[in-house]
Amino acid sequence: MDRKTIEFYNKNAHRYAEWRSKESADLSQRIFLNEVKLNGKIIDLGCGTGEKAIWFNKKGLKVDAVDASLEMLEKFKHFKDISTKQIDLSKIMFLKKYDGVWASFSIQHLEKSIQDRLFKKIAKTLNKNGIFYIGIHEGNKSYRDNLHRLYVPRSETELKKILKKNKLQIFNLFKEKNFSFDNKPIKIMHIFSKLIC
Repeated sequence: MDRKTIEFYNKNAHRYAEWRSKESADLSQRIFLNEVKLNGKIIDLGCGTGEKAIWFNKKGLKVDAVDASLEMLEKFKHFKDISTKQIDLSKIMFLKKYDGVWASFSIQHLEKSIQDRLFKKIAKTLNKNGIFYIGIHEGNKSYRDNLHRLYVPRSETELKKILKKNKLQIFNLFKEKNFSFDNKPIKIMHIFSKLIC
């Protein structure tokens, strides 16, 4: 994963945690929860300071949470029901099967070729009919924001193609306009797919 991006999150974990704590459960979380089987096992890829992982855990899911930033993980290590691990998503090796993979605006910090390899790994780690959610900025050009974080947005067409290639069938997709941590306007996509064997 990009070094400058990880450095930002390590240095700003407290500020980022405060910003994220102001968010309530959103539509994407509720859709994902509704689709994952009762007491299902999920992994939160790029969990940040853990708000989503904690919410899913409180709703009855068994959660593993990984992030490249050790400082981010420190913010919720006291939640003993959630297994946390510092992992660079570009190097992750899945050691078990999951009923759901949650990737909320984390994969977009990886170069495009690494994203594509990760999609392939995700498909292999999902149980049959397992759910994959990706939140990602919509676009075609990579860039660094004012905080020096690397962003590699994707187009809807591009993602549909790569997900289909990995036997991940999209069953829900919606778009929004929002603001990023640096208060810049962004276009985002929420994409839900199911592993079809």
